[in-house]
Amino acid sequence: MKSKLNNLFKPLSLNFPETPFEVEFWDGIKEKYGSGKESFRLVFKNRGAIKRILSGGSIGFGEEFMKGNVLVEGNLQDLLKMGCGKNYIDFKLSLKDKLKIFYHYLSSLGTILNAKRNVSHHYDIGNDFYSFWLDRTLTYSCAYFKKENDSLDRAQLNKYEHISKKLQLKKGKTLVDIGCGWGGMMFYAAENYGVKCEGYTLSEEQYNYLVNEIRKRNLTDLIKVYLKDYREARGKFDKFVSIGMFEHVGKKFYPVFFDVVKKLLKP
Repeated sequence: MKSKLNNLFKPLSLNFPETPFEVEFWDGIKEKYGSGKESFRLVFKNRGAIKRILSGGSIGFGEEFMKGNVLVEGNLQDLLKMGCGKNYIDFKLSLKDKLKIFYHYLSSLGTILNAKRNVSHHYDIGNDFYSFWLDRTLTYSCAYFKKENDSLDRAQLNKYEHISKKLQLKKGKTLVDIGCGWGGMMFYAAENYGVKCEGYTLSEEQYNYLVNEIRKRNLTDLIKVYLKDYREARGKFDKFVSIGMFEHVGKKFYPVFFDVVKKLLKP
C-alpha cells in the first residue's frame, strides 16, 4: 500500500513543486515530497484507509477523513488544489487500481442513468430527515441572510425574492425550474407573483411531496412537477431557473445543459 501511495504522490510533487508536503504512515514512517518546509502533512492511521481512498477517489478520502483514519495538518487548501489537479493516467498504479479509479470516474459522470441513481441515493432517504434540519420550505441550497438576526426561514425567502427580482417575474409569466427540489422557488413565484411554474426532479420523495403540497395549497393551475431528467424537459417558457443543481451536471455535460436552456426559453 505504501508503494502505491508513493506512486501517487511522486507525480503530484513533480506537478506542484511549489507545494512540499509530508506523509506519515500508521507505523511512524515519514516520507517527504518536495524541498523546503512542508505546506501540509497527511497522517494515515491505518492501512485500510489508503485502500479505500485509492478505490473511492475523492469520496473515499472524504469518508476516511470524517472517520479520523486520515488527518490533515497544515494548509488544507493546498492539498485540495493538488487533488483537483491530479491526473491518474500518469500515476504508476497497477491496472487493477487504475480500473477501480476509472470505474469511479465513470460512475460519477452526469449521464441520465447515473443522475437518477445518485439523486435517489441522496434524496430518497425520506423527507422527514430533511425536514428535521432544513427550513420550512425544505430548501437545500444556500440562504441569503440580509440581517444578522434573520432566521433560516427568512433567509431562504430573501433568496427567493432576490431571484424573483433578477428574473423580473410578473403575473402570467411562465417559469421552468430545473432541479426544483421540494419546490420552494416555484411556490414562492406562484404565490407571490402569480407565475405559472413547471419543475423537474429525479427524486421520487421530492416528487411525491410536491404533488401533495401543490394540491394542498390549491395551486394545481399554477404549478406542475415532473419526475424526469432535465434533458427530458419540454415546452417553452419566459424564465428559466436552476438553483444549486448546476454543479451536479459535470463539465462534460455543460454544453448539453445550456442547449436545454436555449431550447426551453422563448425567443
